[in-house]
Amino acid sequence: MIPEMELLQRRLERERTARKEAEAILEQKALELYYSNTALRQLNDGLEVEVQARTRALSTEQSRLESLIENLDSGVLLEDENRKIVIVNDLFCKLFGIPLAPELLKGADCSQSAEQSKHLFADPDGFTARIIELLSKREICLDEILHLADGSVFFRSFIPVFSDAKYMGHLWKYTDVTVTHHAQVDLKHSEEKYRGLIENMELGLMEVSKSGIILRAYPRFCVMVGYQEAELIGQSAVDLFLVPEFSPVFEAQERERATGKASVYEVQIYKKSGEKIWVLISGAPIFDSDDQVIGSLGIHYDITPQKELQKELEEAKRNAEAAQEAEKQFLANMSHEIRTPLNAIIGMSHLLYDTQPNPEQQEYLDILRNSAEMLRALITDILDLSKIRSGHLEVQKKEFDLVGSVRTMVKSAQLRLEDRPVKVVANIDPHFKHLVLGDDLLVHQILSNLLGNAEKFTEKGQISVSLSLVPPNATGQSMYEIRVSDSGIGIPQDKQEIIFKTFRQVDGDIKRKFGGTGLGLAITRQIIEIQGGTIHLESELGKGSTFIVQLPYLDSGKAIVDATKTEQIFRPLGSKGKRLLVVEDNHMNRKYIGTLLRKWGIHHTFAHNGREGWQLSMQEPFDLILMDIQMPEMDGYEATIAIRESVNLNKDTPIIALTASALLS
Repeated sequence: MIPEMELLQRRLERERTARKEAEAILEQKALELYYSNTALRQLNDGLEVEVQARTRALSTEQSRLESLIENLDSGVLLEDENRKIVIVNDLFCKLFGIPLAPELLKGADCSQSAEQSKHLFADPDGFTARIIELLSKREICLDEILHLADGSVFFRSFIPVFSDAKYMGHLWKYTDVTVTHHAQVDLKHSEEKYRGLIENMELGLMEVSKSGIILRAYPRFCVMVGYQEAELIGQSAVDLFLVPEFSPVFEAQERERATGKASVYEVQIYKKSGEKIWVLISGAPIFDSDDQVIGSLGIHYDITPQKELQKELEEAKRNAEAAQEAEKQFLANMSHEIRTPLNAIIGMSHLLYDTQPNPEQQEYLDILRNSAEMLRALITDILDLSKIRSGHLEVQKKEFDLVGSVRTMVKSAQLRLEDRPVKVVANIDPHFKHLVLGDDLLVHQILSNLLGNAEKFTEKGQISVSLSLVPPNATGQSMYEIRVSDSGIGIPQDKQEIIFKTFRQVDGDIKRKFGGTGLGLAITRQIIEIQGGTIHLESELGKGSTFIVQLPYLDSGKAIVDATKTEQIFRPLGSKGKRLLVVEDNHMNRKYIGTLLRKWGIHHTFAHNGREGWQLSMQEPFDLILMDIQMPEMDGYEATIAIRESVNLNKDTPIIALTASALLS
């Protein structure tokens, strides 16, 4: 039996061993715990640094987001899932008239904001109903148009926000597009307007590629050519439409468009039926984004009716020109046929004055002479008016002595009025030293008409003709002014314009007392205006009249004295031994001319037509030939040419034309 002490020792030893083992385990665990605590502390420190970094990064991103939202050109509102404001920018507040700063609105409840703002919109109830619909559907909606009560226009976008399928809120974006929207509306209206205009103008549009393939044909063009658009797409426009003879024209225009130039031209094209029509094409190139020509747009206008009308007008013009030529010939023949016997009547009446008529015969001769002169003046006026209206009056520009013309006309008037108590005077600026460039015959006619008018209405007193130079006008052109004044009956202010109208006189009493047709002043005005001049009247009833004529003649620079020295081409015919050949087919004219020549002692020979005159000119020499223009068998022109171009004794003899034609000058 083991002693109790030994047992106790053994127990103690076991306890000591167990305690050591326990202490070793405890020490091991304590060491493990220490290492774990140290690692945990290090991990905690790392997590804290990472959290701080992420917090700073998140703050930076939020600042960037807020800055971005704040600077957008749209009003932005970000709400959470409970409709609390997360972010709002200043523009949103301005658009909706919110009088608070954006930072003061964070966390505010927006559930009633639609009701508070709906009065701003043209359809308040529709505005709130649509917001409710968008919130319930939680679907993206972009650029929805909203019309405001004041006429403004907004785009609205709704964007829901989700995180792992969890709804986190939504973003509203409002953009004021009033200006852009109205511009687009105006542009649309403008396009519709001009599209309608083009359609109403019956303009057919067609687009083709650079190679001439039809890309699009507009409705009006399809109607014009009789095709459906589907029949035209992909076809060659040239092969399908162009009449071959117009290929050179089209090719030239295509080269122009290839350089970027627009053009307008006329061609004939075929319709689907094979009918040819004329079209006016306005072609313009189509450019791509790099300004390269990729095709062209042609605007087609059917001008077939106009072309047919043009053809008819050309035919009518030819007929009118032929009619004018016939009228001209008729006037020439009529004036010749009327004036020839009339001149014979006047000439014979002059000869009768030399037969010592008794007083009764003298009275009859006066009546005959005056009546014949009136008839000749009337015929001359009518034929002159016809010549002007038919455009046959030609203005000749040659050097002539305007001063001399005025003095000659004044002298003629003095001779006509020498038996009346009327004095005719000329007042001419002494500085006139040069010839002028103009038509002296028309000046004579103007002065003749104005002096004749003054003579008719001036029973006593004075008639004066003044010539002066008007200072240059704004265009630098000088005008020569002729004033014809009289102390006659005068013309009332309200009647002064009508005297320049055809067949018009001041009143019936004037016509009955003084006679006349009312053509003289009308013709005078037209002659003046044809030359680029003007005429106007200054008159007072009972105190006379002044007609003021201004004509745009040019100073030739040639002195009047030098220019008027002319070489006498033949010696006086009154000299003994001089012979005259008179070629005249009219018996009365031959009688009158023969009587005058015999009276003056001039030897003469008559030919009854141009051929006879030509034959006589080959038989003997003459000092002068008087040649009628219109004659049978060979007229005066043909006879003159024959004399000048043949071996003839009178090849260089002066030939003076005799004519009663109103259309020959």
